[in-house]
Formats: sequence, C-alpha cells, structure tokens
Amino acid sequence: MSDYDECTDSLVDPSVLTELQAELGGDQSIVTAFVRNYVAMLPWRVSRLHHAVDNLDMEDAMDAVLSLKTSSHMVGATCMQRLAAELEISMKLLPNGEHLGEVNPQLDEIDRFVFGTICELETPLR
Repeated sequence: MSDYDECTDSLVDPSVLTELQAELGGDQSIVTAFVRNYVAMLPWRVSRLHHAVDNLDMEDAMDAVLSLKTSSHMVGATCMQRLAAELEISMKLLPNGEHLGEVNPQLDEIDRFVFGTICELETPLR
C-alpha cells in the first residue's frame, strides 16, 4: 500500500476554487478559464519535471517542481500539491543533481494522480 493512497479519496479541494471565485467577485468564467489552463498545463509540467530529472538538471527540476506545487495549490489540487512539496523536500536533501534519479519513485507517484486530478477538476466544468 502506498503512502499516498489517501489521495484517492479527494484529489481536489473544491473550497479553494469557491474561495477564489468569491475573491474575484463571483466571476465563474475566470475560475473556469484558470482551471482549464491548469488542466492543459498539468501534463506538460509533469513532463518537464521528468525531463529535468532524467537530465540530472537540479535547477530545472527545482523550478519545475515549484511550478507544479504552486499551480496545484492555486486550484486546490491538494494531492498533487502535497506530492510536489514532498518531492521538493527530497530534492533539497540530495547532495547534488547527480543523485536526481533517486526521486524517480516519487515521480511515479505523481504520474499516478495526474489523470484523476484532471478528471476531478474537469467534472464541475462540464
């Protein structure tokens, strides 16, 4: 059993988007566009992270994981945010970029939740 199995209960916290909508004066169209942009960019962000890790590029990998963590936080993708935050910590604990391959199991965990996160975020948009 994975440490991340609890992610399957709820990948997204809808209250984050409700709060964002309230902050925007109730404009649902802006929130919808924001979520669609996140959904469109999520596979690219994860792919960029894989590419940086495969190339042992610590600077790009850190930039990619921070982008994933921050954007996930903004749309309430709580599982993806937590996984990215944990990956960030693991990367910071590595002695250097030559050891980036050690985070591949965590990248695999992130991969497991991309599709589900997208599905949960798209459901209220339909």
